[in-house]
Amino acid sequence: MSGAALTRRDSQQTRQVKTAVKDENRVRDRRQQLIDAAIKVFMEKGFHTTTVRDIGKAAGLTQGTIYNYVRSTDDILYLVCDHVVTAYQDAVRQSLASLKKEEDALPAILRAIATTMCEYQDHILLIYHESHALNRDSLHSVLARVEEFVDFIKGAMVAAGVQADETEMHVWANIATFLPTMIGMRRWLLRRVQSQEEVIEALVAFMLKGFGRS
Repeated sequence: MSGAALTRRDSQQTRQVKTAVKDENRVRDRRQQLIDAAIKVFMEKGFHTTTVRDIGKAAGLTQGTIYNYVRSTDDILYLVCDHVVTAYQDAVRQSLASLKKEEDALPAILRAIATTMCEYQDHILLIYHESHALNRDSLHSVLARVEEFVDFIKGAMVAAGVQADETEMHVWANIATFLPTMIGMRRWLLRRVQSQEEVIEALVAFMLKGFGRS
């Protein structure tokens, strides 16, 4: 892989972000440094009011150094969105991989998804607030990652013994991966009446009932 562009190998539709640096390890480390700083700044100020100088200050990097690894704040936003989507999806995969073999694993699958969404709610909320600012290629790349994740959950549900036709399974997998985001989107209201654990269990029970597995 060329030092001129660093991409994730697990998605053919990942957008390339150009860099002037050929050392891939250095690019990876510096970009992670930028991502961590940008997430913090975007959460505090929002994307549109954040400057490269703000991100550089938070990352401990000069603007000149930053532009060796990205071309614009748009590149940084894309890297942030790609990182966040990948992080919470990988966390779900790890949770599912650690589950014990059960006669009916569906409740455990749904609980793992909801719990992970709860843990990453600040980051997921950031994506929902700022992803509209992505350019077309960047947005398509992030959405492709989401589609891959939905397909993965469909496979996990089939393996758990869920029986449905293709259309139902596609809808159910989308429900299972989207509905738990309400933990972050509506936390200002949900926290008034229930703990996060109670919300998670209520969501799992609701989805199981909808899937005819209550």
